[in-house]
Formats: sequence, structure tokens, C-alpha cells
Amino acid sequence: MIIMKEHALALLGVKEALKRGEPTYKVAERQREQEVFLELEYQNLVRLEKPLEYTLTYWGEALVNVLHEMIDNGYIGHPETWEDDFRWVGSEVISMIYSTLRNDGRAGEKIEKALAERGFLEEVEVEKKGRFKTVNNYAKRIYEIYNGITPRLEISKGLAEYIRDMAPGPAEKGMLPEGKHFPLLLEAMRLLAFSVPNSDVYALTGLGQAVEQALRHMPFSLDTLISEDILEDFILALDEGIDKLPTAGQEVLYALGLFDAEGNLLPAGEKLLEVYKLWKKKGYPYHRTFNLEVFEEEILKTIHKLLEKHEQLAGPLPTKEEIVREMLLRPLKEYKHLVEYYGRRINQDFNYKKKEEIKKKFSELKTVEEIFKHFYEKGGKWYKKMMDLVMEALYSLEAFDLITTDLTEKGELYYVLTEHGKKVLEDINRHGIRDITATGVKAITITKREYFAPNYEWYKQALDEALVRSGAPTDSGRLYAELAYEIKRKPHLTRFELVVLHKIPRAGMFLSELFKEFDEVLKEEVHLAVEKLQARGFLDVLPNEGLVLTRAGELIKEAVSSIPEGLGNPINPFMFRIIEAISKVGNLYVKEEKVRILPKQFEEVERMTGLDHETFLNELALLRLLGIVGQNSLHKSGLSLLKAVEEIQKGAIEEV
Repeated sequence: MIIMKEHALALLGVKEALKRGEPTYKVAERQREQEVFLELEYQNLVRLEKPLEYTLTYWGEALVNVLHEMIDNGYIGHPETWEDDFRWVGSEVISMIYSTLRNDGRAGEKIEKALAERGFLEEVEVEKKGRFKTVNNYAKRIYEIYNGITPRLEISKGLAEYIRDMAPGPAEKGMLPEGKHFPLLLEAMRLLAFSVPNSDVYALTGLGQAVEQALRHMPFSLDTLISEDILEDFILALDEGIDKLPTAGQEVLYALGLFDAEGNLLPAGEKLLEVYKLWKKKGYPYHRTFNLEVFEEEILKTIHKLLEKHEQLAGPLPTKEEIVREMLLRPLKEYKHLVEYYGRRINQDFNYKKKEEIKKKFSELKTVEEIFKHFYEKGGKWYKKMMDLVMEALYSLEAFDLITTDLTEKGELYYVLTEHGKKVLEDINRHGIRDITATGVKAITITKREYFAPNYEWYKQALDEALVRSGAPTDSGRLYAELAYEIKRKPHLTRFELVVLHKIPRAGMFLSELFKEFDEVLKEEVHLAVEKLQARGFLDVLPNEGLVLTRAGELIKEAVSSIPEGLGNPINPFMFRIIEAISKVGNLYVKEEKVRILPKQFEEVERMTGLDHETFLNELALLRLLGIVGQNSLHKSGLSLLKAVEEIQKGAIEEV
């Protein structure tokens, strides 16, 4: 949806003509005026009655009424006074309204000015919340109109050539090919979106990407390549056979390369089917994301290295002890990307304010072991600290479905890469080790929605991590975006992530406010925790930087509400394996909100987890200590964890 000065004046002109009793508004033969009305027609705001004669649709009438009221009541100036490039309503404005409504009505500093310029902001006072700025009823009516409208979908040969020539995004606005009409037409059909708050970044939407993919396989053989009529004929041909169509309809589908001579679906047809699904059902996926830190990537490489040595030289398997030994013997100067990571971890443990001392020690020391001996030397804690860090990384890698475990013949637990982990390792070997942030990956995945493009800061993050180049995702970007949807997550929370999660309400908080809940020196650590919480599926950071817990996040927070904050990994994948196995072996008692299990059935539970006996007993004891598992039962908090994982895999989004 896009309403600029020209569109607003055109809509007001149609309204005035109808008031005068004229049946339609006659458009002049000037090219730009005709383009403006075509853009409005594709938004389903005006309807063509005769050649160059238009009237308002139901939604066009509703939109004009909102604009009139706002002008009359002084919320916005008459469109004649607007700048030519002023975007009164656009995809970024819909995104701002959505973000405000979803964040408990709070707009936030990032978008308040943009909303106020459009007449969509007001200050309210709410009991227990105080005074804050939110969207007014006019903005809510615009949002209702947007959601009520079904725009047209029609791709002409000229527009198809424009799509073919443009970078699909995310990209800076300046990368769009020349021409004003085609980008506006794409936005009118919801194939293109711009970023909050100043539309600096653009991207093809989920539907736009599907259209672009279909056009890649189509010959540009007709004046119209995709339209609603073509889509309906296409689906009829799929359901009942192409011979059920009139000859003219068959010729169109053949000319577009959708079917072969025997009526079999060709690649262009397969891609057009995706277009139809999104256009008809609006089944846009929720924007999941992914995260990897450099230490986790080093652990992944270490597991692979140990497995190769074992196969070639019968060396030790990658148990946790062997992985720790490898990391402690590693010269730090050969792995400069780890320096910052270790510094952050030390800072997190000590709330360390002498960062210069940390930097100095890092420049002096040669091995990881020396670093930990310096900062954790009392009682040999340096080895325990490395074990803690390695286990945390191993939990995280399993939580993201990159590694799993196996048992030796003696029943000893060791680690192996999953197929997803092997793909990540290939990417690391090809492009080097660097942090893969949830924000950088989300800059790609958020474009799969209907009216979102990544904020400029998100886009810059993706650029810095080589996830985006030349206005499109790189092979790395595509890999991590695909993994965000393909992996089967398991729940994991670190000690610090639990502390951060406890500070975040269901909605109504901003990132800047969360930072203020901690010492300034921990700002970077808090940000990293937010990154992980997003990637785990527990938290959504909105375009206005609002923080909203997902349904899975609410369930996880409920499950860990009574867990003390000092515990290293209060929720980890090993614990979840046990919980999941108990739920399958035991019997659910709905009224009690418990799963009951016989003592003798714990042998079956242990077998199902795939854990070694010692690890199983340790994790089970921890679950009992935390009150998640009783002597012979799984409690409500355990059931909440199971529901949270269901929600994560479902990827549902809270609509407003």
C-alpha cells in the first residue's frame, strides 16, 4: 500500500467528482496521471468503470474519509502542501503501526517522529503504565483498511523486465533501477517493502520473491505474464487437467512455459504454484532467525578435527574432555577472533570494569590456558571455566541442531556433526569464522513477510557478516536463512540469558530500556543474550526496537520462573531429552497437569535419551532439584517446556 501526494490528490479528486453528482472521475491523458490511477487501481482503492474513468471502491471511500477527517481536524495538512516524495502511507508506515500495536501500544523513539509527521501519533495515560505515545484511531483505521484490502496482482512484460533487472534486496534504496512508476506499482501490489522509519532499505516481500522466482523460469512471450485470471486458469489446469481449459487458455499456459506438451508441470509452473499459495492464502512464514558465535564455530571445527583424526589415526573421539584439552592447548595468537569472545565472557562473569587490563593480558598471553589461569587461577578454576564454556557451546550447538551425540561401545558420550552442522562447517571453511548474528540473519528472513524490510542497522549487520552483497543474500546468507526454518530447535538457556529473560515482560519494553536494567559495562553482553533469545525462538525484536516475547518465550519464562539465576545452564538440550522421553513413556493426567511414570520405566527413558548413564543421572538429579521432574512424575513446568518447543517448531506469530 502506497499513498503519496499524487495518490492523495487523485483520491480527493474522485471524491469531489462523486459529490458533484458525476458518475465517474475522468482521468487526463497525461501519462503520469494515468500511472497514478493504475497504482491506485492495483491497490483496490479505485475501480475502472470505462476507459480512463474511475470511481472509488469501498476501501477507497474509507481511506478518503480518514484523510478528510484528519485534514479537517488539523492532524495533517492538505496534500497540496505535502512534499512530492512524502510517503503518507507506505509499507514502512504499516510496519510502524503494527510494531506499536504489538508492543502493547508503545511506539518508541525510533518511529515516533515518523508517525507524528503523518498525523498518526497521540499521547495517552493508562493506569499502571503512565503516559506514553501511541498510534491514534486514524492509524488504527488505516491498518484495518490495509488488512481488509486484497490488492490486484498483474505482472506485465515491462514490469517483469524491471523485476529481472533489479536486485531483489535487501538493498539500499539507491540501488533500485531508474523509474518511479514500477517501484510504486510493486509496492501497491505488496511485492516490495521499505524499512522503518525512513524507507532507506528495500526488499522484495515474500510474494515478491515468489513472483521473481517464477519469472526466472518463464519466457517473456506475452504482454501479461502473471495475472489473477492466469492464476485461476493455472490452478484449474492443475486440479482437472489442462485440457479442461478453452483452447485460448491452454495456449497462454503453454506460452508461459508452465506445462509441457503432455500436461506435466514444468519448473515455471512449480514456482507459479508458490505465487498462488501466497497470493490466495497469504501464508507468509514467521521470520525465524539463527545465531552462531565464534567459540561455537571453533568447537564445531574441533569436533570435526577430532573425528577425522580418529578415523585416520585411531585418535580419541570428541568427548567433552578431549574438546577442552584441544581448546586449552590452542595458541591464542593464531585465533584472534576468539580474543573478543573471551573478553566478553570474562566481563560477564566479573562485571569487569577494567577492560584495558583484559586487553593487556590478552596481548601478553600466548595460550587459552594462560588466560584462564590468570582470571580463574584460584583452586584450578581455569580448567572448570573452560569446561563450562565448552559445555555451554555444545548445548547451544545441539539446541540449533548442528551436533548430536553418540555412545562408544563402552558407553562413553561423544559428539558428531548433523547434516546441518556439516553445511555450517563448509561455510566456515569457505568464508572464515565470524559471528553470525540473529539480527544479520533476520535482515534476510524478515523479507519473507508481507510488508517488512530490514531496518538499516539490521541490513548493515548482514553486510558486515557477508550475509548480503550487491543487493541480495550471499550463499552464506541463504544458508543461514534456510537453517533458520529447517533446524529442529531444542530449548537452551544460559545463566546470563535467564537473567535477561527475567527482565523482559510479555510486551511493552524497548531494547534501550532493557540495557538500563544492567550495568553499562554489560551492554554488549545483554545485546548478545538478546541475539540468542531471538534465535532460540523466545523473543522478537520489532522494527521499532520493541521487545515482545513469543508464545514459546512466555511458556519458557513460566517454566523457569522458580529456577535460581545462578545456575550455569538452567535449561539445556540434555534435560529436554529426558523430559521428552518421560512424556512419551509415562501417562498424562490432565487435571493434575502431570505425567506420571513408574520407577522401572526410567530404564526405557534413559535408553530413549541416548545419554551415557552418568550424564543421565546428573541431568535427572538436576531436573528433580529444580522441581521440573518429581520422583516419579513430570510436573507442569516440564509440560510448559514441551509446549514451548511445539510453538517454536510451529513458528506462529501473534497477530494484532
